[in-house]
Amino acid sequence: YIESAAARELFELMDPSSALSQRFVAALSTALHRGVRVVCVGSWVDEVVPLYSAIVQGVSHPGVLRAVYIDAPHYADDFLTALIVFALRLRNAGIYDHGLLVHVSGVVAGSLWGHWGHSTVYGEPAVYKLAVKWLLFSTAAKPQPAPREHMSYRPLNAAEPLNPFFLPWIMRTLWDDPAVQSSRSLRAELQRLAALFDVWTPETKAGRELRYRLEPVRAGP
Repeated sequence: YIESAAARELFELMDPSSALSQRFVAALSTALHRGVRVVCVGSWVDEVVPLYSAIVQGVSHPGVLRAVYIDAPHYADDFLTALIVFALRLRNAGIYDHGLLVHVSGVVAGSLWGHWGHSTVYGEPAVYKLAVKWLLFSTAAKPQPAPREHMSYRPLNAAEPLNPFFLPWIMRTLWDDPAVQSSRSLRAELQRLAALFDVWTPETKAGRELRYRLEPVRAGP
């Protein structure tokens, strides 16, 4: 399987300096600049594509809408779900999440044994309804005066290990972000996150490690 053309392309796309990655970024930039709207939906427990990759974490542009699909057996109204939804809401509002989604994607990744999150998202009608709503009814769907906004891009080399000590600083930065503090709804979500964190008891090892690193959440505003 690793020798297949599709698999080789995936490994090339992991490297932002590869010719394939650079062509993809250039093509996406051109499409967004010309008014094409893009919906990026990541899947919970996806055993192939990390959440941050599915939602094209490195790209910032008002023409991109991000969402996450969670199938019923894996849905829980808990801290982790609320945290990821909060981060996606920030990105959709044009507020950078400082890499939060990159650092938490591993906790919701599926395994090759027992998870089918990579394929179940394709059969969910709500995913396609969201794309239609984004195309027809969103503010971004209205004609934009020229010149259009250019896409910004923050490259990420997926082969490089993440520093786990960054996560508390990311959360503290988000808590103090003026764009977040100036929004009543986002401040309310932060307060809800703090309350959910107190009662969150993750069952997986990755979840428990994440909880340990996110202890600074208790020191929120």
